[in-house]
Amino acid sequence: MLNLNRIIALLLLAFSSAYGFLSYTYHLLPFERFLAVKPNTMPIALSIAGIICSIAILIQPKASNEKIESDGTVNRADGEYLKNPQNFNWVQGVGLLILACIYSISLRELGFIFCTSLFLFLGGYLLGDRRYIILIPISISSSVIFWYLVEKVLTIYLRPWPNWIF
Repeated sequence: MLNLNRIIALLLLAFSSAYGFLSYTYHLLPFERFLAVKPNTMPIALSIAGIICSIAILIQPKASNEKIESDGTVNRADGEYLKNPQNFNWVQGVGLLILACIYSISLRELGFIFCTSLFLFLGGYLLGDRRYIILIPISISSSVIFWYLVEKVLTIYLRPWPNWIF
């Protein structure tokens, strides 16, 4: 039986299959053929992950419609939840969109490491996490690790520090 999760999984399966086909048939330049990480390596991996996740959602058995949590809240099926927009947390959603826009605008001027660390910290704070002892080291370390992987492994230059340092 189709519910909202399975419809989205079917759309994800179609998108991931098309994305995988297009990235697999991408024509490489002659010097890119012998690189360890090619320009189509990550898109192929993402399409495979999308196909696996969508198939996992499609073959899982259907869960019951309502579950009552220990705090008294009722988790309904997605269709019932999405019928009432007052259930949505609009402030957090719009706040994250504004934060993402500010992040993309300030990325070049503030540098990748500082801007990404601040984005992850403020995003976690906006979503309700108040454990600063965990939030600060995770946001800094994940932005440094991601910068290192992009800069050194994929050899894509990302300005790590603000413009005025260089």
